[in-house]
Amino acid sequence: MRRILEFLVVFAIALSFSACNLRPKIPAVDTNVSLANPIMVNDINESWWEEFNNSQLNELMSLALSKNSDLLLALNSLEQAKVQMDLAKLEFTPNVKGEASSIKSETSERSPQGRSTSTLTSIGAVLSWEIDLWGRVRNAARAGIAMYEASAMDVQNARLSIAASVANTYFSLIALSEQENILKESLASYEQTLEYRKAELESGYITELVYYQSKASVDSARSQLATLQDSLSKTRTALAILSGKDASFIAENNITIKDANYTIPSVPEGISADILERRADVGAALLRFKAANAQIGVARAAYFPQINLTAALGYTSNDFERLLVSSAHTWQKGGSLVMPLFDFGRTASNVKLAWLDQNASMLEYDKTLKNALGEVKDALELRKNADFKLSAASDLEASGARVYELSKLRYEAGYSSHLELLDAQRQHLSARLELASSKAGLATSVVEVFKAFGGGFKNPKGLEKSLDETLKY
Repeated sequence: MRRILEFLVVFAIALSFSACNLRPKIPAVDTNVSLANPIMVNDINESWWEEFNNSQLNELMSLALSKNSDLLLALNSLEQAKVQMDLAKLEFTPNVKGEASSIKSETSERSPQGRSTSTLTSIGAVLSWEIDLWGRVRNAARAGIAMYEASAMDVQNARLSIAASVANTYFSLIALSEQENILKESLASYEQTLEYRKAELESGYITELVYYQSKASVDSARSQLATLQDSLSKTRTALAILSGKDASFIAENNITIKDANYTIPSVPEGISADILERRADVGAALLRFKAANAQIGVARAAYFPQINLTAALGYTSNDFERLLVSSAHTWQKGGSLVMPLFDFGRTASNVKLAWLDQNASMLEYDKTLKNALGEVKDALELRKNADFKLSAASDLEASGARVYELSKLRYEAGYSSHLELLDAQRQHLSARLELASSKAGLATSVVEVFKAFGGGFKNPKGLEKSLDETLKY
């Protein structure tokens, strides 16, 4: 029996290695990208948010990357993909089952043999092993491995997306908090002016129109403040959820700004084509493309016979006490062949679906490549424009402050109307709010560059090759 099993194992391995593979060659996808003024970017910090030098942002990011619900869901999906991959790999190994039975039979007195009873007890093991003659098992395993690696990249992509959302929301919170302080300060000044105008009205020094012009400024500032505080509350809640805060904190507390100071990291002005290799979404799309290609081989294998080798070894006896003796042992060996004869197009339809799945995966991969390039281009343009916006907003605030100062002097000297003063006051307030928003805009533009570059993503082992080399799969 041992020699038979050894022969079966060697025979199956030899057939597997010499078997054909029905998986088609993976289609070529055009990845040639020509970019002006390329810059090689190879050392983006994996914890890129630390380059902003803000301790509170680092703390929030640490919480988000350990407790965020979306990231935990992605990790759970990764575990599911790993189990599926392991199951696909196990198809290479024999399936061994234990069997045991005890059957008691009895005949009646009227039977030809007369009344009799007998008991048949058996115990043994059955081994079955599919010979992967057409590559069905290998291609299923190949697809499982590719899908697992794609899920691992999905986790990296989710991590990057969550980190970018935390950073952007945090900088928005800083801007909104600064705008809230500006509005509160302006409102207090407007209210103080209104009290002064009220006294002037009562003394007959100004008209009722001038008084209500001042009151309108107060009412407008109050309305702006209420609207901004709504946005501030929503932003705090969003940041708490992103950071993985528990339900009680979200319901009862608010995230407040502890450290509004941060530095703006420098970023390159150009990109290189190898940026595509750094992005987890591009890598995941490529792997799913490869998995779909392998599934064609699985579907095609259904046209051909599925061959299984089997072997059984055990003991059978009418006497349970003499079951495990050499004279009671039994063994069997054999094989089976199963193949479709008339399936009325089921196999052909499954093959067609597999081809269509590959086509969809190829189109999705091509779309992901284009989106990656578009996001990089837009992020770098946004970063460049953010500098101009901040510079313009700074100049506008300085000009607005001077206009308000001069308008106030002119009004007090009687050379301009009260309406002119209020207009200058509103313009200065608007410029201050815009400056706070532009500061956050510059920070978020840098975040978008890091996100477009794939953050700190590094290709896992086995995926360091260029995309052209990988496509030779």
